[in-house]
Amino acid sequence: MDQRKHERFVVERKIECFVEDRRHEVSLYDLCSGGCMIQALRVPLKVETIVDLKLNHFIEVNGQIVWKAGASAGVRFGQKLHEAAVRYLGFMPRHQTFEALAPRDRFGRLLPPLPQMGSGY
Repeated sequence: MDQRKHERFVVERKIECFVEDRRHEVSLYDLCSGGCMIQALRVPLKVETIVDLKLNHFIEVNGQIVWKAGASAGVRFGQKLHEAAVRYLGFMPRHQTFEALAPRDRFGRLLPPLPQMGSGY
């Protein structure tokens, strides 16, 4: 069973990763207050490597690689990221069917499909 200390959020974004003062672009795939998972295709990462991550234009965090599997790596942050920052950057996937997301009126009734426009549009 997957037991975690912090709530994890799904994230899909490119971020900047600095390793020994060299800038790299990596993909951020999940995030929690204590760390994250990145995919670093062209970055020479090893377990225990120290990284600085620029998550967006105003949130930066440093950490250490704690596991590596192929191009994916787990980063444990040196200092916990505030939960509000984690929620701002991430999203929780909804466990709903596609039909449940269909547009509805204020009474919850399904809206009819829009009429098809002519070929002039």
